[in-house]
Amino acid sequence: MPRTTARRRTPALVALTVCTALAVSACGGVEGAGRTGTNTPELTESLPPAKGEVPSLRWALYAEPSSLDPIYSNDFPPMEVLANVCESLLSIGPDFTFRPALATSWTNPDPRTWVYKLRDNVTFHSGAKLTAQDVAYSLGRNLDKSLGSYHDGVYANVESIKATGGNEVTVRLKRPDAQFHQAMATTAGRVLGEAASKKAGKKLGRPDGGVDCTGPFRLANWSAGKSITIDRFDAYWDTARKAKAGKVEFDFIRDPAARTTAMLAGELDGSWFVPASGYGKLLNTDKGSLYFGRTAGSYVGMVTDLKGPLADVRVRRALSMSVDRKGIISAAVSGAAEPLKAPAAPGTWGYAQKELKAAYDALPDPGGPVEQAKKLVQEAGAPSEPITIAVTGSQSEMPVIATEVKRAGESIGLKVNIKTLPADNYNALYSDAKAREGIDMIFSLWQADYPDPTAIYQYLQTGDTFNFAQWSNPEFDRLINEAKATTDTAARAGLIARAQKTAVDEVIWMPLYTPFNPLYLKKGLTGAPLASVQLNYPWAADIGAAR
Repeated sequence: MPRTTARRRTPALVALTVCTALAVSACGGVEGAGRTGTNTPELTESLPPAKGEVPSLRWALYAEPSSLDPIYSNDFPPMEVLANVCESLLSIGPDFTFRPALATSWTNPDPRTWVYKLRDNVTFHSGAKLTAQDVAYSLGRNLDKSLGSYHDGVYANVESIKATGGNEVTVRLKRPDAQFHQAMATTAGRVLGEAASKKAGKKLGRPDGGVDCTGPFRLANWSAGKSITIDRFDAYWDTARKAKAGKVEFDFIRDPAARTTAMLAGELDGSWFVPASGYGKLLNTDKGSLYFGRTAGSYVGMVTDLKGPLADVRVRRALSMSVDRKGIISAAVSGAAEPLKAPAAPGTWGYAQKELKAAYDALPDPGGPVEQAKKLVQEAGAPSEPITIAVTGSQSEMPVIATEVKRAGESIGLKVNIKTLPADNYNALYSDAKAREGIDMIFSLWQADYPDPTAIYQYLQTGDTFNFAQWSNPEFDRLINEAKATTDTAARAGLIARAQKTAVDEVIWMPLYTPFNPLYLKKGLTGAPLASVQLNYPWAADIGAAR
Protein backbone atom coordinates (compact mmCIF):
# COMPACT_ATOMS: atom_id res chain seq x y z
CA MET A 1 0.00 0.00 0.00
CA PRO A 2 2.33 2.72 -1.11
CA ARG A 3 1.22 5.75 0.80
CA THR A 4 -0.91 3.55 2.76
CA THR A 5 1.59 0.75 2.86
CA ALA A 6 2.23 1.36 6.48
CA ARG A 7 0.11 2.48 9.31
CA ARG A 8 1.07 4.64 12.18
CA ARG A 9 -0.38 4.16 15.61
CA THR A 10 -1.50 7.47 17.08
CA PRO A 11 -2.15 7.21 20.77
CA ALA A 12 -4.74 8.64 23.12
CA LEU A 13 -4.05 9.84 26.66
CA VAL A 14 -4.22 7.97 29.91
CA ALA A 15 -2.47 8.29 33.24
CA LEU A 16 0.23 5.67 33.55
CA THR A 17 2.67 4.53 36.20
CA VAL A 18 5.90 3.62 34.43
CA CYS A 19 9.16 2.09 35.51
CA THR A 20 11.22 5.10 36.53
CA ALA A 21 14.58 3.39 36.82
CA LEU A 22 16.95 4.77 34.24
CA ALA A 23 18.34 1.30 33.68
CA VAL A 24 15.07 0.16 32.11
CA SER A 25 16.19 -3.44 31.77
CA ALA A 26 15.72 -3.76 35.50
CA CYS A 27 11.96 -3.58 35.04
CA GLY A 28 11.88 -7.19 33.87
CA GLY A 29 9.62 -9.14 31.53
CA VAL A 30 6.47 -11.22 31.66
CA GLU A 31 6.07 -13.88 34.28
CA GLY A 32 3.88 -16.91 33.87
CA ALA A 33 2.70 -19.17 31.06
CA GLY A 34 2.91 -18.61 27.32
CA ARG A 35 6.65 -18.04 27.30
CA THR A 36 9.71 -19.74 25.96
CA GLY A 37 12.60 -20.56 28.26
CA THR A 38 13.99 -17.06 27.62
CA ASN A 39 12.57 -13.62 28.31
CA THR A 40 10.64 -13.70 25.02
CA PRO A 41 6.90 -14.55 24.79
CA GLU A 42 6.05 -17.61 22.77
CA LEU A 43 4.82 -16.97 19.22
CA THR A 44 1.68 -18.79 18.04
CA GLU A 45 1.24 -19.26 14.29
CA SER A 46 -2.54 -19.76 14.16
CA LEU A 47 -5.67 -20.74 16.11
CA PRO A 48 -8.12 -23.55 15.32
CA PRO A 49 -11.09 -22.44 13.19
CA ALA A 50 -14.38 -21.65 14.93
CA LYS A 51 -16.94 -24.47 15.09
CA GLY A 52 -20.02 -22.45 15.90
CA GLU A 53 -21.66 -19.04 15.90
CA VAL A 54 -21.86 -16.53 18.74
CA PRO A 55 -24.53 -13.85 19.13
CA SER A 56 -22.09 -10.99 19.68
CA LEU A 57 -18.54 -9.88 20.42
CA ARG A 58 -17.41 -6.99 22.58
CA TRP A 59 -14.07 -5.66 21.37
CA ALA A 60 -11.81 -2.92 22.73
CA LEU A 61 -10.21 -0.10 20.74
CA TYR A 62 -7.75 2.29 22.38
CA ALA A 63 -9.40 5.33 20.82
CA GLU A 64 -12.44 6.45 18.86
CA PRO A 65 -11.92 6.63 15.09
CA SER A 66 -11.81 10.17 13.77
CA SER A 67 -13.52 8.99 10.58
CA LEU A 68 -14.61 5.79 8.86
CA ASP A 69 -14.20 7.32 5.42
CA PRO A 70 -11.52 5.08 3.88
CA ILE A 71 -9.57 7.98 2.39
CA TYR A 72 -9.06 9.38 5.89
CA SER A 73 -8.28 6.11 7.65
CA ASN A 74 -4.60 5.89 8.51
CA ASP A 75 -4.71 4.72 12.13
CA PHE A 76 -5.35 1.44 13.91
CA PRO A 77 -8.87 1.98 15.34
CA PRO A 78 -10.68 2.99 12.12
CA MET A 79 -8.80 0.43 10.07
CA GLU A 80 -9.69 -2.42 12.44
CA VAL A 81 -13.36 -1.52 12.07
CA LEU A 82 -13.27 -0.90 8.31
CA ALA A 83 -11.49 -4.19 7.62
CA ASN A 84 -14.77 -5.91 8.48
CA VAL A 85 -17.13 -3.43 6.82
CA CYS A 86 -15.51 -2.34 3.56
CA GLU A 87 -13.68 -4.31 0.89
CA SER A 88 -11.09 -3.67 -1.78
CA LEU A 89 -10.40 -5.18 -5.19
CA LEU A 90 -7.94 -7.63 -3.61
CA SER A 91 -7.51 -8.92 -0.09
CA ILE A 92 -4.59 -10.06 2.05
CA GLY A 93 -4.94 -13.35 3.89
CA PRO A 94 -3.55 -14.25 7.33
CA ASP A 95 -0.52 -15.72 5.53
CA PHE A 96 0.09 -12.36 3.80
CA THR A 97 -0.81 -13.75 0.39
CA PHE A 98 -2.91 -11.74 -2.04
CA ARG A 99 -6.38 -13.05 -2.88
CA PRO A 100 -9.25 -12.00 -5.11
CA ALA A 101 -11.92 -9.91 -3.37
CA LEU A 102 -14.23 -7.59 -5.29
CA ALA A 103 -12.09 -8.31 -8.34
CA THR A 104 -12.13 -11.90 -9.53
CA SER A 105 -9.11 -11.44 -11.78
CA TRP A 106 -6.74 -8.81 -13.14
CA THR A 107 -4.31 -8.33 -15.97
CA ASN A 108 -1.28 -6.12 -16.53
CA PRO A 109 -1.28 -5.82 -20.35
CA ASP A 110 1.59 -3.33 -20.25
CA PRO A 111 3.73 -1.85 -17.43
CA ARG A 112 1.43 1.18 -17.12
CA THR A 113 -1.98 -0.51 -17.18
CA TRP A 114 -4.02 -2.64 -14.75
CA VAL A 115 -7.38 -4.08 -15.74
CA TYR A 116 -9.68 -5.48 -13.02
CA LYS A 117 -12.65 -7.80 -13.64
CA LEU A 118 -15.33 -7.44 -10.96
CA ARG A 119 -17.70 -9.92 -9.36
CA ASP A 120 -21.27 -9.75 -10.62
CA ASN A 121 -23.03 -10.98 -7.47
CA VAL A 122 -22.05 -8.28 -4.99
CA THR A 123 -24.45 -5.91 -3.25
CA PHE A 124 -23.77 -2.99 -0.95
CA HIS A 125 -25.24 -2.86 2.53
CA SER A 126 -27.82 -0.42 1.13
CA GLY A 127 -28.99 -3.11 -1.31
CA ALA A 128 -27.50 -1.43 -4.39
CA LYS A 129 -25.59 -3.62 -6.83
CA LEU A 130 -21.83 -3.15 -7.17
CA THR A 131 -20.83 -1.66 -10.53
CA ALA A 132 -17.59 -0.65 -12.19
CA GLN A 133 -18.66 2.97 -11.76
CA ASP A 134 -18.73 2.52 -7.97
CA VAL A 135 -15.16 1.28 -8.09
CA ALA A 136 -13.97 4.07 -10.38
CA TYR A 137 -15.68 6.62 -8.14
CA SER A 138 -14.19 5.21 -4.93
CA LEU A 139 -10.63 4.95 -6.20
CA GLY A 140 -10.96 8.27 -8.01
CA ARG A 141 -11.71 10.11 -4.76
CA ASN A 142 -8.02 9.62 -3.91
CA LEU A 143 -7.10 11.72 -6.95
CA ASP A 144 -9.26 14.65 -5.86
CA LYS A 145 -6.81 17.09 -4.26
CA SER A 146 -9.64 19.00 -2.64
CA LEU A 147 -10.50 15.93 -0.54
CA GLY A 148 -6.95 15.48 0.76
CA SER A 149 -6.79 11.69 0.80
CA TYR A 150 -4.26 10.19 3.20
CA HIS A 151 -3.43 7.70 0.44
CA ASP A 152 -2.22 10.26 -2.06
CA GLY A 153 1.15 8.50 -2.31
CA VAL A 154 -0.52 5.33 -3.57
CA TYR A 155 -2.10 7.31 -6.39
CA ALA A 156 0.85 9.57 -7.20
CA ASN A 157 1.55 7.67 -10.42
CA VAL A 158 -2.09 7.22 -11.46
CA GLU A 159 -3.10 8.98 -14.68
CA SER A 160 -6.71 7.81 -14.90
CA ILE A 161 -9.26 5.39 -13.42
CA LYS A 162 -12.16 4.46 -15.68
CA ALA A 163 -15.08 2.05 -15.81
CA THR A 164 -14.35 0.34 -19.13
CA GLY A 165 -17.25 -2.11 -18.96
CA GLY A 166 -20.09 -3.18 -16.73
CA ASN A 167 -17.74 -5.31 -14.67
CA GLU A 168 -14.38 -3.87 -15.67
CA VAL A 169 -12.19 -1.07 -14.35
CA THR A 170 -8.98 0.10 -16.00
CA VAL A 171 -6.25 2.02 -14.21
CA ARG A 172 -3.71 3.84 -16.34
CA LEU A 173 -0.41 4.85 -14.71
CA LYS A 174 1.91 7.72 -15.56
CA ARG A 175 4.88 5.41 -15.10
CA PRO A 176 5.42 1.78 -14.01
CA ASP A 177 4.55 1.28 -10.34
CA ALA A 178 4.83 -2.25 -8.95
CA GLN A 179 3.25 -1.20 -5.66
CA PHE A 180 -0.05 0.17 -6.92
CA HIS A 181 -1.57 -3.25 -7.50
CA GLN A 182 -0.52 -4.41 -4.02
CA ALA A 183 -2.18 -1.34 -2.54
CA MET A 184 -5.51 -2.46 -3.98
CA ALA A 185 -5.65 -5.00 -1.14
CA THR A 186 -5.48 -2.29 1.52
CA THR A 187 -7.50 0.65 2.82
CA ALA A 188 -6.29 2.64 -0.19
CA GLY A 189 -8.43 0.42 -2.39
CA ARG A 190 -11.67 0.38 -0.35
CA VAL A 191 -14.86 0.57 -2.42
CA LEU A 192 -17.93 2.59 -1.45
CA GLY A 193 -21.37 2.85 -3.01
CA GLU A 194 -21.32 6.02 -5.12
CA ALA A 195 -24.97 6.97 -4.66
CA ALA A 196 -25.00 6.56 -0.88
CA SER A 197 -21.66 8.33 -0.51
CA LYS A 198 -22.75 11.33 -2.51
CA LYS A 199 -25.99 11.48 -0.53
CA ALA A 200 -24.01 11.50 2.74
CA GLY A 201 -21.87 14.36 1.48
CA LYS A 202 -19.64 15.83 4.17
CA LYS A 203 -21.17 13.45 6.71
CA LEU A 204 -19.59 10.45 4.96
CA GLY A 205 -17.64 8.36 7.46
CA ARG A 206 -18.97 10.27 10.46
CA PRO A 207 -21.33 9.05 13.19
CA ASP A 208 -24.32 10.65 11.42
CA GLY A 209 -23.27 9.71 7.89
CA GLY A 210 -21.84 6.19 7.96
CA VAL A 211 -20.45 4.26 4.99
CA ASP A 212 -22.06 2.01 2.39
CA CYS A 213 -19.78 -0.95 1.69
CA THR A 214 -19.86 -4.67 0.80
CA GLY A 215 -18.09 -6.46 3.68
CA PRO A 216 -19.33 -9.27 5.96
CA PHE A 217 -20.51 -6.69 8.50
CA ARG A 218 -22.46 -3.45 8.05
CA LEU A 219 -22.16 -0.32 10.16
CA ALA A 220 -25.20 -0.39 12.47
CA ASN A 221 -24.58 2.33 15.04
CA TRP A 222 -21.94 4.82 16.08
CA SER A 223 -22.50 6.28 19.52
CA ALA A 224 -20.03 9.16 19.53
CA GLY A 225 -17.57 8.97 22.40
CA LYS A 226 -18.70 5.50 23.42
CA SER A 227 -18.83 2.71 20.84
CA ILE A 228 -19.34 1.52 17.27
CA THR A 229 -21.55 -1.48 16.50
CA ILE A 230 -21.39 -3.51 13.30
CA ASP A 231 -24.00 -6.17 12.44
CA ARG A 232 -23.57 -9.30 10.35
CA PHE A 233 -24.54 -8.64 6.72
CA ASP A 234 -26.63 -11.66 5.76
CA ALA A 235 -26.55 -10.83 2.04
CA TYR A 236 -22.74 -10.97 1.93
CA TRP A 237 -21.55 -12.31 -1.41
CA ASP A 238 -19.05 -14.84 -0.02
CA THR A 239 -21.41 -17.31 1.65
CA ALA A 240 -18.49 -19.54 2.64
CA ARG A 241 -17.17 -16.73 4.81
CA LYS A 242 -20.39 -15.65 6.46
CA ALA A 243 -19.60 -14.00 9.80
CA LYS A 244 -19.93 -16.28 12.80
CA ALA A 245 -20.79 -13.42 15.15
CA GLY A 246 -24.16 -11.71 14.93
CA LYS A 247 -22.61 -8.35 15.78
CA VAL A 248 -19.45 -6.72 17.11
CA GLU A 249 -19.46 -3.81 19.53
CA PHE A 250 -16.23 -1.79 19.57
CA ASP A 251 -15.80 0.03 22.88
CA PHE A 252 -13.43 2.99 23.08
CA ILE A 253 -11.30 2.34 26.16
CA ARG A 254 -8.41 4.79 26.29
CA ASP A 255 -7.01 3.81 29.67
CA PRO A 256 -4.65 0.82 29.26
CA ALA A 257 -5.28 -0.26 32.85
CA ALA A 258 -9.03 -0.15 32.25
CA ARG A 259 -8.67 -2.39 29.20
CA THR A 260 -6.68 -4.92 31.19
CA THR A 261 -9.23 -4.82 34.03
CA ALA A 262 -12.11 -5.38 31.61
CA MET A 263 -10.34 -8.40 30.10
CA LEU A 264 -9.59 -9.90 33.49
CA ALA A 265 -13.21 -9.38 34.55
CA GLY A 266 -14.49 -11.22 31.47
CA GLU A 267 -16.24 -8.08 30.20
CA LEU A 268 -14.40 -8.07 26.87
CA ASP A 269 -14.28 -10.79 24.24
CA GLY A 270 -11.01 -9.57 22.85
CA SER A 271 -8.62 -6.86 21.72
CA TRP A 272 -5.33 -6.32 19.93
CA PHE A 273 -4.69 -3.30 22.13
CA VAL A 274 -3.29 -5.28 25.03
CA PRO A 275 -1.15 -3.17 27.38
CA ALA A 276 2.26 -4.70 28.03
CA SER A 277 1.76 -3.89 31.70
CA GLY A 278 -1.05 -6.45 31.75
CA TYR A 279 0.71 -9.33 29.99
CA GLY A 280 1.63 -11.16 33.19
CA LYS A 281 -1.92 -11.22 34.57
CA LEU A 282 -3.54 -12.00 31.23
CA LEU A 283 -1.21 -14.93 30.63
CA ASN A 284 -2.41 -16.46 33.88
CA THR A 285 -6.15 -15.68 33.94
CA ASP A 286 -8.81 -18.34 33.48
CA LYS A 287 -11.05 -15.81 31.69
CA GLY A 288 -9.23 -16.13 28.37
CA SER A 289 -5.88 -16.44 26.61
CA LEU A 290 -3.18 -14.02 25.51
CA TYR A 291 -1.48 -14.90 22.23
CA PHE A 292 1.47 -13.39 20.37
CA GLY A 293 1.61 -13.43 16.56
CA ARG A 294 4.04 -12.17 13.97
CA THR A 295 4.16 -8.61 12.69
CA ALA A 296 5.85 -6.46 10.08
CA GLY A 297 5.79 -3.45 12.38
CA SER A 298 8.54 -0.99 13.23
CA TYR A 299 8.60 1.09 16.40
CA VAL A 300 10.74 4.14 15.69
CA GLY A 301 11.74 7.51 17.04
CA MET A 302 10.86 10.02 14.30
CA VAL A 303 13.04 13.11 14.06
CA THR A 304 10.68 16.01 13.38
CA ASP A 305 13.07 18.97 13.09
CA LEU A 306 16.46 19.18 11.37
CA LYS A 307 17.04 22.80 12.36
CA GLY A 308 17.28 22.20 16.09
CA PRO A 309 19.51 20.12 18.37
CA LEU A 310 19.23 17.06 16.12
CA ALA A 311 20.44 18.92 13.02
CA ASP A 312 23.88 17.26 13.04
CA VAL A 313 23.83 13.63 11.94
CA ARG A 314 26.61 12.85 14.43
CA VAL A 315 24.31 13.83 17.31
CA ARG A 316 21.54 11.64 15.89
CA ARG A 317 23.92 8.71 15.52
CA ALA A 318 25.29 9.18 19.02
CA LEU A 319 21.81 9.24 20.54
CA SER A 320 20.74 6.10 18.67
CA MET A 321 23.99 4.38 19.62
CA SER A 322 23.49 5.01 23.32
CA VAL A 323 19.90 3.71 23.57
CA ASP A 324 19.47 0.34 25.31
CA ARG A 325 17.03 -1.41 22.95
CA LYS A 326 16.97 -4.72 24.80
CA GLY A 327 16.25 -2.86 28.02
CA ILE A 328 13.40 -1.00 26.33
CA ILE A 329 11.91 -4.27 25.06
CA SER A 330 12.05 -5.81 28.51
CA ALA A 331 10.59 -2.82 30.31
CA ALA A 332 8.21 -1.33 27.75
CA VAL A 333 6.70 -4.42 26.09
CA SER A 334 7.62 -7.18 28.54
CA GLY A 335 9.94 -8.88 26.08
CA ALA A 336 7.33 -9.12 23.29
CA ALA A 337 9.55 -7.68 20.56
CA GLU A 338 12.94 -7.95 18.88
CA PRO A 339 15.57 -5.19 18.48
CA LEU A 340 15.47 -3.36 15.15
CA LYS A 341 18.49 -2.35 13.06
CA ALA A 342 16.68 -0.42 10.31
CA PRO A 343 13.35 1.40 9.87
CA ALA A 344 11.89 -1.50 7.84
CA ALA A 345 11.55 -4.67 9.91
CA PRO A 346 12.41 -8.21 8.72
CA GLY A 347 8.68 -8.90 8.59
CA THR A 348 8.51 -6.76 5.45
CA TRP A 349 10.66 -9.19 3.46
CA GLY A 350 7.95 -10.68 1.25
CA TYR A 351 10.35 -11.51 -1.59
CA ALA A 352 14.09 -11.94 -2.21
CA GLN A 353 14.40 -12.87 1.45
CA LYS A 354 17.95 -14.18 1.15
CA GLU A 355 19.18 -10.92 -0.39
CA LEU A 356 17.23 -8.68 1.99
CA LYS A 357 18.39 -10.66 5.01
CA ALA A 358 22.02 -10.43 3.90
CA ALA A 359 21.71 -6.66 3.51
CA TYR A 360 20.06 -6.31 6.92
CA ASP A 361 22.61 -8.53 8.63
CA ALA A 362 25.41 -6.43 7.16
CA LEU A 363 24.11 -3.31 8.87
CA PRO A 364 25.96 -2.25 12.02
CA ASP A 365 24.43 -2.95 15.39
CA PRO A 366 22.64 0.27 16.35
CA GLY A 367 24.12 0.10 19.84
CA GLY A 368 27.70 0.97 20.59
CA PRO A 369 30.23 2.01 23.24
CA VAL A 370 29.22 5.05 25.26
CA GLU A 371 32.69 6.54 24.79
CA GLN A 372 32.27 6.38 21.01
CA ALA A 373 28.89 8.11 21.27
CA LYS A 374 30.39 10.80 23.52
CA LYS A 375 33.15 11.37 20.97
CA LEU A 376 30.60 11.94 18.20
CA VAL A 377 28.82 14.53 20.34
CA GLN A 378 32.10 16.27 21.11
CA GLU A 379 33.03 16.34 17.41
CA ALA A 380 29.66 17.82 16.50
CA GLY A 381 29.61 20.18 19.43
CA ALA A 382 26.94 19.43 22.00
CA PRO A 383 23.89 21.57 21.16
CA SER A 384 23.08 24.19 23.78
CA GLU A 385 19.33 23.70 23.52
CA PRO A 386 17.68 20.51 24.81
CA ILE A 387 16.24 17.79 22.61
CA THR A 388 12.47 17.86 23.20
CA ILE A 389 10.68 14.53 22.93
CA ALA A 390 6.87 14.49 22.81
CA VAL A 391 4.93 11.61 24.39
CA THR A 392 1.47 10.74 25.59
CA GLY A 393 0.41 8.02 27.99
CA SER A 394 -2.24 6.14 26.02
CA GLN A 395 0.33 3.65 24.75
CA SER A 396 1.98 2.33 27.87
CA GLU A 397 5.32 1.76 26.13
CA MET A 398 5.83 5.40 25.14
CA PRO A 399 6.76 7.01 28.48
CA VAL A 400 9.10 4.10 29.23
CA ILE A 401 10.88 4.51 25.90
CA ALA A 402 11.15 8.27 26.35
CA THR A 403 12.67 7.77 29.80
CA GLU A 404 15.36 5.55 28.32
CA VAL A 405 16.10 7.93 25.42
CA LYS A 406 16.43 10.77 27.95
CA ARG A 407 18.82 8.68 30.06
CA ALA A 408 20.81 7.72 26.97
CA GLY A 409 21.11 11.28 25.73
CA GLU A 410 22.15 12.68 29.08
CA SER A 411 24.76 9.94 29.50
CA ILE A 412 26.63 11.28 26.45
CA GLY A 413 26.36 14.98 27.22
CA LEU A 414 23.03 15.91 25.61
CA LYS A 415 20.14 17.73 27.25
CA VAL A 416 16.80 15.96 26.82
CA ASN A 417 13.34 17.11 27.85
CA ILE A 418 10.18 15.00 27.76
CA LYS A 419 6.99 16.88 26.90
CA THR A 420 3.78 15.03 27.79
CA LEU A 421 0.78 16.04 25.70
CA PRO A 422 -2.96 15.35 25.96
CA ALA A 423 -4.24 12.76 23.50
CA ASP A 424 -5.70 15.12 20.92
CA ASN A 425 -2.63 17.35 21.00
CA TYR A 426 -0.35 14.38 20.43
CA ASN A 427 -2.45 13.11 17.54
CA ALA A 428 -2.28 16.59 16.01
CA LEU A 429 1.49 16.18 15.65
CA TYR A 430 0.86 13.87 12.69
CA SER A 431 -1.17 16.35 10.69
CA ASP A 432 -0.27 19.87 11.88
CA ALA A 433 3.19 21.30 11.29
CA LYS A 434 2.50 24.11 13.75
CA ALA A 435 1.74 21.56 16.47
CA ARG A 436 5.22 20.10 15.91
CA GLU A 437 7.00 23.41 16.50
CA GLY A 438 9.44 23.02 19.37
CA ILE A 439 9.34 19.19 19.12
CA ASP A 440 12.43 17.31 17.96
CA MET A 441 11.28 13.68 18.17
CA ILE A 442 8.08 11.65 18.49
CA PHE A 443 7.51 7.90 18.71
CA SER A 444 5.33 5.82 16.45
CA LEU A 445 4.58 2.24 15.46
CA TRP A 446 4.45 1.75 11.71
CA GLN A 447 2.76 -1.39 10.45
CA ALA A 448 3.34 -2.52 6.87
CA ASP A 449 0.07 -3.59 5.27
CA TYR A 450 1.91 -5.98 2.97
CA PRO A 451 5.48 -7.30 3.08
CA ASP A 452 7.64 -4.86 1.15
CA PRO A 453 10.34 -2.61 2.70
CA THR A 454 9.43 0.22 0.34
CA ALA A 455 6.15 0.33 2.27
CA ILE A 456 8.21 1.96 5.03
CA TYR A 457 11.02 3.73 3.18
CA GLN A 458 8.68 5.70 0.92
CA TYR A 459 7.78 7.83 3.94
CA LEU A 460 11.35 9.12 4.07
CA GLN A 461 11.26 10.40 0.51
CA THR A 462 11.47 14.11 -0.20
CA GLY A 463 8.16 15.86 0.33
CA ASP A 464 6.30 12.92 1.82
CA THR A 465 3.57 13.89 4.28
CA PHE A 466 5.16 11.83 7.05
CA ASN A 467 8.71 13.00 6.42
CA PHE A 468 8.23 15.50 9.23
CA ALA A 469 11.92 16.43 9.37
CA GLN A 470 11.78 17.47 5.70
CA TRP A 471 14.90 15.44 5.08
CA SER A 472 15.89 15.25 1.43
CA ASN A 473 18.36 12.94 -0.27
CA PRO A 474 18.03 12.75 -4.10
CA GLU A 475 19.93 9.45 -4.32
CA PHE A 476 17.68 7.86 -1.69
CA ASP A 477 14.62 9.11 -3.58
CA ARG A 478 15.95 7.68 -6.83
CA LEU A 479 16.66 4.27 -5.33
CA ILE A 480 13.21 3.97 -3.73
CA ASN A 481 11.45 5.17 -6.88
CA GLU A 482 13.33 2.60 -8.95
CA ALA A 483 12.56 -0.12 -6.42
CA LYS A 484 8.85 0.71 -6.49
CA ALA A 485 8.83 0.58 -10.29
CA THR A 486 10.67 -2.68 -10.90
CA THR A 487 9.03 -6.10 -10.94
CA ASP A 488 12.38 -7.92 -10.78
CA THR A 489 12.46 -8.84 -7.09
CA ALA A 490 16.20 -9.45 -6.93
CA ALA A 491 16.90 -6.08 -8.53
CA ARG A 492 14.38 -4.46 -6.21
CA ALA A 493 16.11 -5.98 -3.17
CA GLY A 494 19.45 -4.56 -4.33
CA LEU A 495 18.00 -1.08 -4.69
CA ILE A 496 16.35 -1.30 -1.29
CA ALA A 497 19.58 -2.45 0.36
CA ARG A 498 21.38 0.67 -0.89
CA ALA A 499 18.58 3.00 0.17
CA GLN A 500 18.30 1.25 3.52
CA LYS A 501 21.95 1.89 4.33
CA THR A 502 21.43 5.59 3.69
CA ALA A 503 18.36 5.64 5.94
CA VAL A 504 20.28 3.90 8.73
CA ASP A 505 23.28 6.22 8.37
CA GLU A 506 21.14 9.37 8.48
CA VAL A 507 18.97 8.29 11.47
CA ILE A 508 15.91 10.31 10.47
CA TRP A 509 13.82 7.46 11.86
CA MET A 510 15.67 5.88 14.79
CA PRO A 511 14.82 2.14 14.76
CA LEU A 512 13.98 0.70 18.17
CA TYR A 513 12.14 -2.63 17.92
CA THR A 514 9.76 -4.77 15.91
CA PRO A 515 6.89 -5.80 18.20
CA PHE A 516 4.95 -9.03 18.36
CA ASN A 517 1.21 -8.86 17.68
CA PRO A 518 -0.61 -9.41 20.99
CA LEU A 519 -4.20 -10.67 20.96
CA TYR A 520 -6.42 -11.35 23.95
CA LEU A 521 -9.35 -13.70 23.32
CA LYS A 522 -11.97 -14.67 25.84
CA LYS A 523 -12.35 -18.31 26.86
CA GLY A 524 -14.54 -20.29 24.48
CA LEU A 525 -13.64 -18.25 21.39
CA THR A 526 -11.28 -19.09 18.54
CA GLY A 527 -10.58 -18.40 14.86
CA ALA A 528 -8.98 -14.96 15.03
CA PRO A 529 -5.87 -14.47 12.86
CA LEU A 530 -2.72 -13.91 14.91
CA ALA A 531 -0.48 -12.39 12.24
CA SER A 532 -0.84 -8.62 11.99
CA VAL A 533 -3.43 -8.53 9.21
CA GLN A 534 -6.27 -7.07 11.28
CA LEU A 535 -6.03 -3.73 9.49
CA ASN A 536 -6.92 -5.20 6.10
CA TYR A 537 -8.42 -8.66 6.62
CA PRO A 538 -12.08 -9.18 7.80
CA TRP A 539 -10.92 -10.84 10.99
CA ALA A 540 -14.17 -10.56 12.97
CA ALA A 541 -15.92 -12.85 10.49
CA ASP A 542 -13.63 -15.72 11.54
CA ILE A 543 -14.19 -15.49 15.29
CA GLY A 544 -16.73 -17.87 16.78
CA ALA A 545 -17.31 -20.58 19.32
CA ALA A 546 -14.50 -23.06 19.92
CA ARG A 547 -17.04 -25.87 20.42
